[in-house]
Amino acid sequence: MMPSNISPQLLDKYLNHECTDEERALVEAWYASLRGKQDYLDALPEDQQTKLQDETFANIQSQLAGAEEPVVRKFPLGWINWLAASVLLVMGIYFTYHYNTAQEVSIAKQIEKKGSDHIIRFVNTEPRVVMHRLPDKSTVWMHSQATISYPKEFDSNKRIVTFSGEGFFDITKDKSRPFSIQSGELVIRVLGTSFNVKAPVKNKVFQVSVVTGRVEVSAPGKEQTPQLVVLQPKQEAFFETGSRRLVLSAVPVHAKKEIYEPATVVFKETPLNQAIDQLEKRFDISISMSNPEIASCLVTGDFEKESLPAIMEMLCNSLEATYTMSGKTITIDALPCK
Repeated sequence: MMPSNISPQLLDKYLNHECTDEERALVEAWYASLRGKQDYLDALPEDQQTKLQDETFANIQSQLAGAEEPVVRKFPLGWINWLAASVLLVMGIYFTYHYNTAQEVSIAKQIEKKGSDHIIRFVNTEPRVVMHRLPDKSTVWMHSQATISYPKEFDSNKRIVTFSGEGFFDITKDKSRPFSIQSGELVIRVLGTSFNVKAPVKNKVFQVSVVTGRVEVSAPGKEQTPQLVVLQPKQEAFFETGSRRLVLSAVPVHAKKEIYEPATVVFKETPLNQAIDQLEKRFDISISMSNPEIASCLVTGDFEKESLPAIMEMLCNSLEATYTMSGKTITIDALPCK
């Protein structure tokens, strides 16, 4: 059984070579369980194991050398998720990013090699969020002007796409084919999860927020030094394109949900204006009607763990209406109900 909790004190002992053999095994098992590769070290030849471990210790110690006190001592015990991410940020440089991406061609170039006849490029030209389905049945709720490109058929060992703009990804689980997204210099890797990506081409900051599952986010730092963070639910990463700094943080706690977070709402012959009030109270959004006469239109729907875009699509279909979205404001347009 994998350990579920590792104290900062034990991590500190590990970094300072003060662990017993049993404690050392505990920490490495914990790290392996977070990476999802419990036998990663065992799968390597002994000389490579020793070399990678020595490099990792040297790198961690150099990070701590200039600090007034060990990094792990700056945070209370309850922040174990942050500690896990910080350890992965350092260790991942050698155990994940360096090991995997040194031999990879960029995702964009891999897709280009397929040839234009074998590539799909979709741009959401609508003034609202649109759902786009990928070859593996994964879905992307794309905001206006978001763009995605991918092979018409995914390879047998991987699924790769390029993306710009803002979109909510709900990825079909397939452990044999990892899913990777490239947005500029940012690369997101995932097996099966849901998360939001904000990566407009002109933006100076790209953002990845995880709703379910776990994703790896990597990007080159200054002088092309690799950076990697692992995001858990309710965590997000920011990549500053100017400074090339990749930062992990907790998602701020809001009373209302973001539009891509799942919620359950039920309408039974509910006037549209009352349904709108419920959605506004549940989600961080403002909804208006272009025609006040539609306020009395009755809507019925049982939405279980659905995102706001999914709810809006079904509501508008039942009303034969359309909606537009600008920032955090939605406008519903429809003819009066008979």
